[in-house]
Amino acid sequence: MYDDQFRWGPLARGAYIAMLWLTILVGWHYSHLLGWYVALLIFLGLVLRPLLIATGLAQYLADVRESMLESHWEKRNERRRMEITRSERDKQYRYRRTKDPRLPRNW
Repeated sequence: MYDDQFRWGPLARGAYIAMLWLTILVGWHYSHLLGWYVALLIFLGLVLRPLLIATGLAQYLADVRESMLESHWEKRNERRRMEITRSERDKQYRYRRTKDPRLPRNW
């Protein structure tokens, strides 16, 4: 997996930017935790992405996400095909000159 193929999404990026801005509040109210908080920010900002790429977790999660999306679209397309075939079948029955006896009344 190339570095360009793996990017953080907008939610993760926004959460990280918010955490950067919250460093001031953490330093003000919880000064005893500031070192751990800065270490967490450094880990998230500099180490996590290369770690995910090196271990292959990023590729694995991308494959899982892709398979989930593919199965979702397959189900949706199958439902749409069924609707179209039903409407075509109904069209044949509606516009017949003689009514089929299997049809309900007032069809």
